[in-house]
Formats: sequence, C-alpha cells, structure tokens
Amino acid sequence: MNKHSMKIGAILFLSVVTALCLAVTASAAEKYLTLPKTVYGQNEDILVTASGEGTDWVGIYARGETPGSPASIYWYYVAQDAEPGEAVDIRETRSNSRAEYEGLPPGEYTVWLLLNDGYEPFDSIDITVITTLELDKYSYTEGDDILVTANGEGKDWVGLYLKDEVPGGGIASIYWYYVAEGHTPMEPVSIKGETHNADRDDVADLPAGDYTMFLLSNDGYDVIDSIDFTIKEGKKEEPAKAEEATEPAKTEEPAEPASEPEPAEASNDTPASPEPAAADTGTSASASKSGCGSFVNGGFILLITLLGSAWIAKRR
Repeated sequence: MNKHSMKIGAILFLSVVTALCLAVTASAAEKYLTLPKTVYGQNEDILVTASGEGTDWVGIYARGETPGSPASIYWYYVAQDAEPGEAVDIRETRSNSRAEYEGLPPGEYTVWLLLNDGYEPFDSIDITVITTLELDKYSYTEGDDILVTANGEGKDWVGLYLKDEVPGGGIASIYWYYVAEGHTPMEPVSIKGETHNADRDDVADLPAGDYTMFLLSNDGYDVIDSIDFTIKEGKKEEPAKAEEATEPAKTEEPAEPASEPEPAEASNDTPASPEPAAADTGTSASASKSGCGSFVNGGFILLITLLGSAWIAKRR
C-alpha cells in the first residue's frame, strides 16, 4: 500500500469517527428539559418544554421524592404525547390520581426528564407553586361579602370582572385594588369595599351571575392568576302573612237537663195527703172556723143571762 492510499484511508477513518461523534453529539443535544420560570401561582399554567425520543418521558414529583417510588403526579411521553419542543401544561397530562396533589396545590416540586420508559434521569428542574389568588368560596348569594386573598408586589393588582370580559379589552373592572399598597400580600380583602369604577354602576351591587377575579401584573393587564365564581339569586322574602284571628275557645254546650220523671198517676186507692196542722195563733180552733158559730154562741150566752136575771127578779 503506497503512501497515497494510506492517506486516503486515514482521511476516511477520521471522517467516519467525526461523523459518529457528531451523531452522538446531535443525539445528545436533542434531549433537553426547560421551563420559563421556577415560581408559579397555584392556578397558573406550568409550561414544560422537553425533547427526547422513543419512550423518554417527563414526570413531576413532590420535592424530595425519587422517581419510581412513589408514582409521579402527572406525566407524559415526550415524543408520543407532544411534538418535540412543544410547550405542555403539566397539569393537562396523564395523571396517577394522587389526590393530595391534584391540581398541584402550593408547595415544592421537581420536574424530571426520564429515559426510555424507565427511571434513569436525564435532567431535572425544581419549581415552587405559591398561593397567588384565593377566594373564601366559589359560590355566593347576592349580598354576601366576597373575601379575596392575593400575593403580589409593587403594582400587582386585583380586578373583578364579569365572566368572559377580558382585562384591558376596553371594559373597566367593577372593583379593584393594589395588592401591596394599602394592604399586605395574603391579607383577606373584601372586594366590595375597594375602588369601584363609576362606569360599572349597573353591576355595582354584584347581581346574580358569573364573575372572574383576576390577579394582574405591574399595573398592566398580564394575567398572573384568575378564579371563576358564581353569585346566586338571594331568596326573596315572602310578605308576612296577616295573623289569622284566633277563634275563641269553644265553650262546652250545657248538658241537656235530665228529663224530670213524670209524676206517677195517683192510684184510686191511695189515701189523700193529710192537711197540715193549723198553726197555733192563741185562738181556739172553734173560733177560727166560721163567724156563724160565734154568733150562735153569743146568743146562747145572752139567753142564759136574761133567764138568770128573770129568776133573780122573781125571787126578789
């Protein structure tokens, strides 16, 4: 083999080695994991951008957990469930139904890029989910107080809109306030006690309907977080019923008198009732009879008197 042939062979060998090195380097460069930031609001999209091949996958775990034990909270295949370089909201991927972490509540987490359907890590990024916007509940009745808790700084502000209204879209908020001016971040605030925009007087009383509470960045309209909620109609008070006149207590009807027994018919052989004895008035019973008897008695006495007088005269 002459020197010329040896040079050609060396060149070919170096070319092959270089190509292999470049291929390996390119292959390694194709796998990556990125996130736009590491601190997120509790309702904010967590956009993961990853690249891999085959069954390389992304999983999110609570900080300190080792992939493989326990299961990931949310996960997806980089090359099967998304396009290479596509930003994916990790909350919208496959779930392992770890109820305590559903929706990724405030806390610390780690996002992993794992190789070939296994648990060999290629890269990882720690993130923190913080409370940014909270309501004391998600369904109210007309007239209820609405308490908002927000986390922000500088000119970050909270604004209340009707649902489907877009902040900065030409419609002013109904009520609003700066999170860190006049208030302390994470302090519960009654939204109806804050600044009201006069051109929204038609909904100042917050009638029944659907609303959205926004946390907006730095005196502008970039949304940090938002929460939808509902206000229901209050119960309309029924007019008080007129008091019904109380019926007087019913008096008991008098019992029908017991029917008196009819007197038994007198029997013919029943002796007549004796007359009552006359009261003693000091006068003889005979004198109390008829005046005729008294006259007879008086005449008899007079006759005796006359006869006596005649006898005495005869003796004289």
